Amino acid sequence: MIFLCRIDDLGATAAKGVVLGEGADALDIVVVEKNGTRYAYVNSCPHQFIPLEIFPGYFFAEDGNHLICSGHGALFEPDTGKCVLGPCRGDALQPLAITEKDGAVYLIEQRSPKDIAQTRRGARNW
Repeated sequence: MIFLCRIDDLGATAAKGVVLGEGADALDIVVVEKNGTRYAYVNSCPHQFIPLEIFPGYFFAEDGNHLICSGHGALFEPDTGKCVLGPCRGDALQPLAITEKDGAVYLIEQRSPKDIAQTRRGARNW
């Protein structure tokens, strides 16, 4: 288990960006909360593989119901990661396995963060 954040850290924005590792091996993660449930995704839009947030910690569109990509305005369902509007419609954010314990969120992926980051970079078309 790898600590990501405290549930309280999600605060008013209902989302928190977390980076595990450094440099080319860094895995950028977004932890979001919707209707009392937490989800985690690789913080990378499937359209151009750029981070979602416009400002640190702000991942939700003005409607508060969708995650939004800062690059092209793609909208994603926070509970499924599915893109419902934008250039990557039908694609989805890459989900990550998490668990909660003692008020905190932990990554429980079988692969290391470095491995996940390298695989994600390998999927880029540019």
